[in-house]
Amino acid sequence: MLFKIKRKDCFDKFPKFPKSNNYREEFFFPKCYKGYTLTLDALSLKGHIKLLSEELTSLVGLFGYDTLIFLGDAKNPWLWQDNDYKPVKEALHYLKVNKISRTFNGGIKVGKAELPTFLKHLTWLVRCNSALPDFYFMDEGQNIVGNICKYANIHLFTVNELTDKIFSKNIKSTRLESTGADNCYNKYYKSGAIPGRQTIIR
Repeated sequence: MLFKIKRKDCFDKFPKFPKSNNYREEFFFPKCYKGYTLTLDALSLKGHIKLLSEELTSLVGLFGYDTLIFLGDAKNPWLWQDNDYKPVKEALHYLKVNKISRTFNGGIKVGKAELPTFLKHLTWLVRCNSALPDFYFMDEGQNIVGNICKYANIHLFTVNELTDKIFSKNIKSTRLESTGADNCYNKYYKSGAIPGRQTIIR
């Protein structure tokens, strides 16, 4: 089950969430201790996304967190862009079934049991719907900030030294690996093009 949080309430309760307004050229990202780009090896993109969702959920559990909160950095709603690519249609349907309306642009709180499914659908949305904002996640204590990029990698930032030590200790218990670089690439396709990626908005 997904729990909705109004956008203003989400920023009030979790002020470290990144925020952007391209029209006013206003951008905010919290001060962090360290940043990592995390990926893994799989036989296919579909397998990569499934495994990434499971391994990020495992890492969340190793941190000792029961939930993650997700919020877009810009005001566009979660369902701002339609897309007829099958995995994206399934992701949009998943959000609608979980009562995410066409106008909702607030935060979504997700428990560990639901995280693998939510993360899988979120990754397809981010990968293929380029008109959407960047969706960031954070624990309720605001110790980590992260997002999944269009190449299906995790960009994770630790907010303080203690959290970074916990991360360094527990990342070895997952299949996630740090790339040691800030830039990502389309590792499952020879072309730089991303199948299913569209810019059409409703």
